[in-house]
Amino acid sequence: MKTILKTGFWLGMAAWLAVPALAQDRQQMRERMQQMRIGEVRGTVVDDDTGEPLASATVALWSVRDSSLVTGVVADVNGAFVIDQLFPGRYYAKVSFLGFLPETIDGIALPRDAPKRDLGTIRLQPDAQQLEGIEVTSQRETVEFGLDRTVYNTRDQVVTAGGSASEVLQNIPSVEVDIDGKLSLRGNQNVAVQINGKPAPVRGDFLATFLQQLPGDAIERIEVIPNPSAKYDPDGMAGIINIVLKQDADLGLSGGVTVGAATGDKYNASGNVNFQRGKFSLYTSYGFRYDDRTSLGENLREDFFRNPTTILDQDNDGIRNRVSHLLSANTDYRLSDKGTLSASALVTLRQGSDEEAVAYLFQNAADGSQLNVYNRGTDGDEDGFNMDYSLGYKHIVTPREHEFSADLRYNHSAEDDFELFNQQYTLLDGNPSDLLIRQQTTLDALTDEGELQVDYVRPLGRFALEAGGKSTLRRLDNTFYSESFDADLGVFQPDVNLNNAFIYDEQVHAVYGILSTDLGAFSVQGGLRAEQAFTDFSLETTNEAFDNNYFSLFPSAFVSYKLTEGSQLKASYSKRINRPRTRQLNPFTSFDDPLNLRVGNPALNPEYTHAFEVGYQWFNRIGSLSLTPFFRRTVDTIERFKSLDPGTGVSTLTFRNFDTRDSYGAEVVGSLRLGQKINSFASFSAYRVVTDASNVGDDLSNNAFSWSVRGNVSWQVRRGLDVQAFAFYRAPFEIAQGRISSFFITNFAVRQQLMGDKASLSLRLSDPFDQMRFRFEIADQFYAQESFRKRESRVLYLTFTYNFGSNNDRNRNRNRDRGGMDEGGGDVGID
Repeated sequence: MKTILKTGFWLGMAAWLAVPALAQDRQQMRERMQQMRIGEVRGTVVDDDTGEPLASATVALWSVRDSSLVTGVVADVNGAFVIDQLFPGRYYAKVSFLGFLPETIDGIALPRDAPKRDLGTIRLQPDAQQLEGIEVTSQRETVEFGLDRTVYNTRDQVVTAGGSASEVLQNIPSVEVDIDGKLSLRGNQNVAVQINGKPAPVRGDFLATFLQQLPGDAIERIEVIPNPSAKYDPDGMAGIINIVLKQDADLGLSGGVTVGAATGDKYNASGNVNFQRGKFSLYTSYGFRYDDRTSLGENLREDFFRNPTTILDQDNDGIRNRVSHLLSANTDYRLSDKGTLSASALVTLRQGSDEEAVAYLFQNAADGSQLNVYNRGTDGDEDGFNMDYSLGYKHIVTPREHEFSADLRYNHSAEDDFELFNQQYTLLDGNPSDLLIRQQTTLDALTDEGELQVDYVRPLGRFALEAGGKSTLRRLDNTFYSESFDADLGVFQPDVNLNNAFIYDEQVHAVYGILSTDLGAFSVQGGLRAEQAFTDFSLETTNEAFDNNYFSLFPSAFVSYKLTEGSQLKASYSKRINRPRTRQLNPFTSFDDPLNLRVGNPALNPEYTHAFEVGYQWFNRIGSLSLTPFFRRTVDTIERFKSLDPGTGVSTLTFRNFDTRDSYGAEVVGSLRLGQKINSFASFSAYRVVTDASNVGDDLSNNAFSWSVRGNVSWQVRRGLDVQAFAFYRAPFEIAQGRISSFFITNFAVRQQLMGDKASLSLRLSDPFDQMRFRFEIADQFYAQESFRKRESRVLYLTFTYNFGSNNDRNRNRNRDRGGMDEGGGDVGID
């Protein structure tokens, strides 16, 4: 026993003494093996059709000896990759990218005397079978076609650098933006605007202000949906414009900043920070805008009812100042392989001031003598705050085939406006009179809105089923207070006949169902949405209430036929609604201009539109073309109605339900890509609007024709230097009681990439010919009036952009792989 113990002891001692020597040998062995890892494989992966680099392409290296996977890398934003620290030997590589055919490269030999191999440019072919139903082209084209929408990718539009969302929308076919920033689609101003597939956080008159404050650099793309399916809210007679914001979160940390300045005291700055790690991703952005704009206008009215005939010459000069801050955040957390929890927040803060001077001159039309002269000055301040929060959950069994989602949204907005009016009369000798009228008004508007929406998609035999429901609760609390200065008392006294307060409550509850299927070359979809609306308009000042509850059915239908791999025919139908806005309902009179009043009509009914559309779409590697005839019939159409009181000479604008309005026309949109140098699109639209107003007055019926044309061309002068030009013209057209003049605008821009494409410097000239203006003519048996308005639009912008971390191109390719699907997006391409 002692012998065994002694032997074990001495063996243990020997092993302990040998440990340092063994450790030293292992370290030397590792160093020798590391010195042997001298091999390297490099190359660049590009799209064979376009030559564009394929960022995030996967390159896997396999051993020929035992067919085992050695290692793999992901190509960078330039499509380049490097695999190093390889043992000399024989390998083969597999290169892949979603939407493209994989490529296998054999015979990669790394001998000891030359262990480095450059594979050069690896060109991947687009996989037409994979792309079918996801996307037609192999890269982000300027224009893309979907089953129910046309997508315009604006991320790289130079003519929008430093601009707002309104200026981005000016470049979009079918969309028009007037001098006040109000949108119309194919000549119809009743269009629904969404942000990332959800209703815009503000509505009505405030929407134009919001779009003028939303940074154009934050927009990824614009989706125009003229005939939405039953899944979507039916609001918006002309359809939906969905503004998809950039969601650039990628692995790690990335972001960018943009700063700019423009002539006439205009400044902007924005930034975004993106982070993704593991199950968590976050995208945040901030935008700031400071904008000063001058305006001028003229209103010339001839009153036939007076004897002698009187001419009113009204001149307006003003300056508007706006300061805005916009903060947004979007975050996703992957709970499991199938479930994702998301949250988003959008907060805007707006401040502004308005100064306007209006000169009124009344003349005798016969001899030009002056009858009355006075000046009216306005000093106004406004403050606006808006917050929009949403929380959502999505469970994906099979992407776009079997999904469940639920979204809860809350929106709160507050608007506070103050205006001070001073009206000074002038004697016929030109000296000021003692008559001075002073008035000040305040408007407080609070809006609270909550939404709950549930959507479910799943296969159902040969069909795909989409179903869901949505409930919306909305309250608008509006208080208007006016007071005038009493010269005798030396204080302001309330204007009892003008002050009013109202509360507007609206509930809309809806359910929908959609079935779709493919029948060979045909794709068919049919849906129905049932909706119950409850509205209550309560005037607290007069203790009046107006209720309007209505039930509606909104069917939709789509059919497409694939002629070839590059062309298709499609047809669609949908029913839409336009609910009267509170400004159109409020019966209290607005006295901003004592000679031109505005009053609402609480008896207004909602108007319904039946929209039909057919289309032909063709594309290939150099461009695309679409031809879309359309027809819309609107029942109980809501129209502006202007009348004049012969006794006082005061005109009043209100709203009435006309019998019907038929709109029909056609639109052609084409895009052209000539290599990597020139990329352009153009559109032409012509339409006729026939209005039957026999229920109000035969003289109000109207038959009007108009057309518009626009073009946008980008030219890559050399690598890193781009030039872009845009032009739009709309012909004059007739409307009920009047005529609107033509409209023309152009933009020119140049952009130089800096610092290896991480930064850029852009110079943009907006409306260089100073033609953005508005003219309106109206006449009846009592008077004829011509109005002219113009705001400062010839502006030179200088913008600097810098990106850090992951390059945005990487995400652009990734979005393409998902078929262009961001939140609120749709399938892009020809299905």
